[in-house]
Amino acid sequence: MSVLLDYLPNADALTSLGPEDLGMILLELMQKVRGPNFGRSDLEMALWNANSLGYPISKKRDVIRAVAEAWQWLESEGLVMADPDQPNGFFCLTRKGAALKSTSDVETYRHGNILPEGLLHPKLVSKVRPMFLRGDYDVAVVQAFRQVEIAVRDAAQLSDDLVGQKLMRAAYNPESGPLTDMNTPAGERQAVMELFSGAIGHGRNPPSHRDVVIARADAARLIGLASYLLQLVDDWHLLRR
Repeated sequence: MSVLLDYLPNADALTSLGPEDLGMILLELMQKVRGPNFGRSDLEMALWNANSLGYPISKKRDVIRAVAEAWQWLESEGLVMADPDQPNGFFCLTRKGAALKSTSDVETYRHGNILPEGLLHPKLVSKVRPMFLRGDYDVAVVQAFRQVEIAVRDAAQLSDDLVGQKLMRAAYNPESGPLTDMNTPAGERQAVMELFSGAIGHGRNPPSHRDVVIARADAARLIGLASYLLQLVDDWHLLRR
């Protein structure tokens, strides 16, 4: 039977994890070894009952607090809940939590959690987020900024010959850009052009032209930036109505 000790052999390994990562380990344990209901102490007690040298009593308070934080995160994510059919202190998996049946399911949720669907532009939800969840971070980033390029070109009605930073500087030129809001101060118009141009140059160009290793968190941040730029293009369309 798998227990928390099998995943985290000592207290320092456990307390070094943030609530999200530890919470996902707890969830995986619940999926593998628990019955229909359980208490938080069920997971904790195995650590101390094993009399492991990795979990000295001096570390017990820190461990209990870390597990409590992770448990609170699981509840806030809607993955576990108080069992309505049992006395206080018993919990059960929610339908959302029960759907994460395998290590692969848990890993997919873990990856997707830092790129929540609700914060993404609709174009990126269908075209980019699946790539991110598969771990194709560089491809996902390139595709995200490609969507920005397509949206800007279509809105500005500029030639297909204009690409990348040249396209952004033409579309958002502070004095003549078709997407430039001339009602804003000159400095702000300049800043918007630099924002779009710099984002394309930094986010899209490097992984498009050479092998670049992009960490998961960095990919999520870049995709979030692309999502914001797409929203700015949408806002321009709204102002034109």
